[in-house]
Amino acid sequence: MENRRCRPPGAIPPWVHRQADPMIYSQRYLRSLGLAVTWDNPDIHVELAAAPGVPVDAHTLRPDTDYLVVARVWNGSTTGPAPGLPVKVSYLEFGAGTTRHDVGTTKVDLPVKAAAGCPAFATVPWHTPATPGHYCLQVELLWDDDANPADNLGQSNTDVKPLNSPHATFAFPVRNDRPERATVTLTLDGYAVPPLDACGEDRPPEQQRSRLERHRVEHWPIPNGWRVTVHPAEVTLDPGERAEVTVDVTAPDGFAGRQAINVHAGVGSELLGGVTLYVDGTG
Repeated sequence: MENRRCRPPGAIPPWVHRQADPMIYSQRYLRSLGLAVTWDNPDIHVELAAAPGVPVDAHTLRPDTDYLVVARVWNGSTTGPAPGLPVKVSYLEFGAGTTRHDVGTTKVDLPVKAAAGCPAFATVPWHTPATPGHYCLQVELLWDDDANPADNLGQSNTDVKPLNSPHATFAFPVRNDRPERATVTLTLDGYAVPPLDACGEDRPPEQQRSRLERHRVEHWPIPNGWRVTVHPAEVTLDPGERAEVTVDVTAPDGFAGRQAINVHAGVGSELLGGVTLYVDGTG
């Protein structure tokens, strides 16, 4: 049993300390666990400032227009809230490792996990650049006393194109954002967030492990019948240097629907960034 008489006067006992764990869907963190990820972030969406509350298609944002970036923020801690949590929003040019531009910061009160008000929603106004184009949104949670700071950064980075008998081509830049020369490798998969299981019932540990197992990278190859190539698949870049990457997609004949193609840029075992490309087919 702890000898409380030996504690210095005014010292705070360890059991009093309650760490919060602010978190968002974080591609880098999830990939570090061996899980597949989408760059169509389920915790980030955009609304038109003139019509708040209604999400808009983030793939077709208008230039020089007022929008709202809305981030859904979670807490992994059941004991430590995060009152006044700063939530920072920025955007990058479409691609991987591109230059960041700050949008703004707001604060939210984040209760503990499973309490009313968790998840919290942070809203930051964003006036889009005057130049048309696709953009990558980035949301960062800023909390000094964080139980797990690795899951505080999430990105949303997507593009959509229709198939043209039955072909589609995408192009985007990859930039080395490191201070040293680096070789960037590009990999592909077909992951999309699967339908959620029903809540409200306890599951044995083996079932919980199987739910996690279905998100493993190795379970989400490019689907059979699809031909997807990326060029270049590997490129060595100086600090700040960029290269244009082309992804060529050919769908099976008669494909109807939408298919996700994820492109991940990595340096060694570390994820640099990525994009999710959607192809739409009418059959």
